[in-house]
Amino acid sequence: MKEKKNKNKQRVLAFTIADDNNLQYYEKLKNSLKYWHPDLELRLIGGTELQGLLQKDPQFFYRATPALAWNFIKDYDVVIKADCDQVITGDISHTWQGDFDIAVVNNSNPRELKKYPVSVWNIHPLSYLNCGFVVMKSQAFIDHWLGLCTSPHFLNYQFREQDLLNILCSDYHNYKVKWLEEKDFYGEQAKPYWLELWLERPMSPTFIFLVRNS
Repeated sequence: MKEKKNKNKQRVLAFTIADDNNLQYYEKLKNSLKYWHPDLELRLIGGTELQGLLQKDPQFFYRATPALAWNFIKDYDVVIKADCDQVITGDISHTWQGDFDIAVVNNSNPRELKKYPVSVWNIHPLSYLNCGFVVMKSQAFIDHWLGLCTSPHFLNYQFREQDLLNILCSDYHNYKVKWLEEKDFYGEQAKPYWLELWLERPMSPTFIFLVRNS
């Protein structure tokens, strides 16, 4: 019997990008996400599809998040971009709850501030965002982001789409931004604390980034 659709339920899509060298990490992301969210669709951009996109646009990797989200947001209420080298360790439905244009995570943390002082414009390194996990609800935000990522100034930014994400989420603009790490630790910001968090309370970070050799 087909399940009746809940009109109030949000249509949520997660997507990730992985070339052949990173499929092993994608499998870990897929399996962990399926464990916690068996009904959440995860779309992989890889293989010949990814090769075709790179042939059309050699800079695709550096503006892929808004480029792909621009198409997906037409059919979904929420679009999540997650880097393939992550493992989901808990329920992440809270990340798409609420009224916002975009939900974001931090890039840096106090322990690594001096070693990795990443910033853009006058945004403080501890306020600088990471593009590895982004939750998008706003077509207008995605349009703006993609527009900047296809502008003549795009190549002037060291971290491309990530730098431009930071600018759009800063005080220079009026988008509704949900800061996922006001109360919790995620991804890159949590990295130096993983062992402590694990010992104190299992599954404290909702997701973690795997360590890869470049």
